Amino acid sequence: MNDLVFLSASQLASSIRDRTVSSIEVLEAHFARIALHNSKLNAIITLDTENAYQRAFEADEALARGEIWGDLHGVPITIKDSLETKGLRTTSSYEPLANYVPTQDATIVAKLRAAGAIILGKTNLPKLTGDFQTNSPLFGRTNNPWNLEYTPGGSTGGGAAAVATGLSPLELGSDLGGSIRVPAHFCGVFGFKPTEYRVSTFGHIPELPGKPKTIRHLQNIGPLARCVEDLRLCLSLIEEPEIPKLELLSIPKEEKNIEDLRSYRYAWTVGFGDIPASRETQKSLEKLALSLENLGCCIEEHNPPNLDFTIARDTYSKILSFEFGLSSVNQQQYENALSRRKDIIAILEKFLSDWDVWLCPVVPIPAFKHQQWEEDIDIDGKQFPYLRAIGAYTTIFNLAGLPVVVLPFTQSQKGLPIGVQVVGRRGSDMRLLEIAEKLTQITGHFQAPPG
Repeated sequence: MNDLVFLSASQLASSIRDRTVSSIEVLEAHFARIALHNSKLNAIITLDTENAYQRAFEADEALARGEIWGDLHGVPITIKDSLETKGLRTTSSYEPLANYVPTQDATIVAKLRAAGAIILGKTNLPKLTGDFQTNSPLFGRTNNPWNLEYTPGGSTGGGAAAVATGLSPLELGSDLGGSIRVPAHFCGVFGFKPTEYRVSTFGHIPELPGKPKTIRHLQNIGPLARCVEDLRLCLSLIEEPEIPKLELLSIPKEEKNIEDLRSYRYAWTVGFGDIPASRETQKSLEKLALSLENLGCCIEEHNPPNLDFTIARDTYSKILSFEFGLSSVNQQQYENALSRRKDIIAILEKFLSDWDVWLCPVVPIPAFKHQQWEEDIDIDGKQFPYLRAIGAYTTIFNLAGLPVVVLPFTQSQKGLPIGVQVVGRRGSDMRLLEIAEKLTQITGHFQAPPG
């Protein structure tokens, strides 16, 4: 069973197509795994057992007739409970939606079903995706598989915990300020936030069903998995045929592949803005940079010049507040923030035009013990505001709409995962994923939590 549940989604798809293993066998292995571990983790909060078995049976029958539905034919996956799933409860951990059953799929859910994926169930999240921990008022707390006393992060915390422990090979999550990347970092899995607008957000809640769409910026949908290959496969299935440019700067075309890690130019940093990374996090990034340097790569320590991260954080906050209706930000302040956002995008695009990727910390620290959201975060004995500290290195990339891959690459002294953000230019998603996959030669591959 362990062999099946820790195969990648790509490997499972290939094995099912080759009829080395049946879709039913793969599904049974995952349900057995869920029965064994989910009670401790509370990662999956709604199972679609009957429909999943029916779909797996149909997938095997289709193969017997020589039919292949798509690249994920017969592969089980999980979906964050903020994404609408037709006929399957979708709550976004919001009490008024406790019994909400959508009549249609979110756009990207429909695309994965069309590619042959089978939905195992929905994963836990904080109320309306609004926290960097996963503590649902409907379903309770999700625990980190590396240490149950620690948070898996949020808001895609249930999905990251499920992928890390073999409950699911592939999770579809969302990211407004780090909600894919923080859990990937805390749980030791791979995560990807695409370029803004590359993937449809239709059918994603916190925009409540039947209400006008107000969130036009910052929000992204993307996958979590146990390898970069699965991130790339998933993006190819869910991305839009054309990326709308709207009021943003033009998006450059993807460049040709380069085969050697030494062919790329790397910028790196141990942190930016007024929230410092822990010494342990800094040393981890320094060691990674040294490994690339020893390989003969062109790598230099840089942050974007002329970028005021305090202004960037304020700009992010004003856009978020206005579009979510969270404060008294008025129309003029919102428009001013959008104008500043364009300037910030231009600064980052100019900076990244000199580098193929930028390597940054994900969070200033590894996963921390479960705590109240208003409690400060401890970084090397100093206290910092919770939201500012956890989102210190992630929200800037939502603001600028840049694609980011998180790679797990080392562990803390307490045995908790540490990841790295690999950042690229807007629109360079596939090339960025190719570079990230090559970087796993240095960062290493997925490691399952102990036990």
